[in-house]
Amino acid sequence: MGAIALFALLGVAALSTRQPASTPKALTTSHEAGVFSPAPPAPFASPSGFSSSAQGGAQPVERGGPVMVYDPENHGVVMFGGATNTPTADGTNSVSLGETWLWNGSAWSQLEVTGPSPRNSSVAAYDSARHVIVLFGGSGPAGIGPAKLLDDTWTWDGKAWTQQFPVHRPNPRFDAAMAFDQRRGVTVMYGGWGQTETYDATWTWDGADWTLQDPTASPGARHFFSMAYDEAAGVTVLFGGTLPGQRLNDTWTWDGVTWTKQPAPAPVASGWSFLAYDAATKEVVAYVYFGIDNQPIAEYTITWNGTRWTDRTSPRDPSPRVGIAMAYDAERNQIVMFGPAAGPETGIWDGATWAIHS
Repeated sequence: MGAIALFALLGVAALSTRQPASTPKALTTSHEAGVFSPAPPAPFASPSGFSSSAQGGAQPVERGGPVMVYDPENHGVVMFGGATNTPTADGTNSVSLGETWLWNGSAWSQLEVTGPSPRNSSVAAYDSARHVIVLFGGSGPAGIGPAKLLDDTWTWDGKAWTQQFPVHRPNPRFDAAMAFDQRRGVTVMYGGWGQTETYDATWTWDGADWTLQDPTASPGARHFFSMAYDEAAGVTVLFGGTLPGQRLNDTWTWDGVTWTKQPAPAPVASGWSFLAYDAATKEVVAYVYFGIDNQPIAEYTITWNGTRWTDRTSPRDPSPRVGIAMAYDAERNQIVMFGPAAGPETGIWDGATWAIHS
C-alpha cells in the first residue's frame, strides 16, 4: 500500500500540515497551556447493555487508525473507530468509523452500542484503578477546524460508553500516545498533532480531570510514535516516531515527574512505532515501520526488557504497514494487532513470533 493510500486510509486532513520529507524543516511546536472547558451539558451515556452481531463470521473491515485496549470486563480486546477506504462524493474516499468491536481470542464480534462519534487516530488506555477504558480526541466528521479534530474524553466500563466533562482538557489533537501509569494511578498522554502544530506536552487524567504536567525534560515533538506502560519497571516507555526527513529510534521513560532518555544503544529499527506491554514475558513489544524518501520500506519487531532492545524480527512478521493498533490480551497472554493490509487481518504475538489470522 502506497503512502497516498495510507494517508487516505487514516482519513486525517491535518496530514497536509506535515512538511515533505525531502525538505526537512523545524516543526511548529506548541507547549500548550491549560484549557478551560465551559459548563457542559449533562453527560451522555450509551445504553446500559449491548448485544453482539458477531454471528456468521463477521469481522471488522480493513481500517487504519483504530484504538485497541484489553477489556477485562469482557475478557477480550476492544477496538474502536478507525478510517476505511470507500468511495465518497467529495473524492477523499475515506470514511471514519464509530464501531465498537470485541476480540475473544478467536473471532471478532461487533457490540451494538452507541458512544463516541466516528473518528480515527484517537488514543485510549485501560484505567485499572477505575476499571474503565479512557479514550481521548482523534479526527473525525464531528471535529472542529480544517483538520476536524476532537478534544472529548470518553470512558468504557465494559457495557457502555460515557462522555466525561472535565474542567480542563487538552487542545484538540490526533495521533498522540497514551498509557495508564499503574504505579501512580493516572492515564498519561503525550504529544499529538493539532490544526497547525505538533504538541510536546504531557497530560495526566485522574478519572475526573486533565492536568498539564511540567517536566524538566521531554522527548520533544514528533509524529507516529507510541507508548506502553512497563509494569516491571513502573515507568511509561516512549519509542521512535518521525520528524520531517527523519525516522527516530530513541527511547524515553516517564516516572510520574519527568522524562528520561535511556542510554541503551538504539536499535536498528526506526520510524513509525506501535507498542504494547507483554506481561507474560515482562517486555515491551514494538512493531516498527520504516519508510522514507525512495528507500525500501521495512518492518521490525523489537522487545525492550527495561534496559535494552532485542531484535525479534522474523519472516513470520506482518508485512510492513502503518495505522495499526496493538493491545495485550491478558486472558490469553498474547498481543493482538489489527490494521491496514490487503484485507482484514488480525496478528497474534505469542511472546516469540507472529501469526496472522485473516
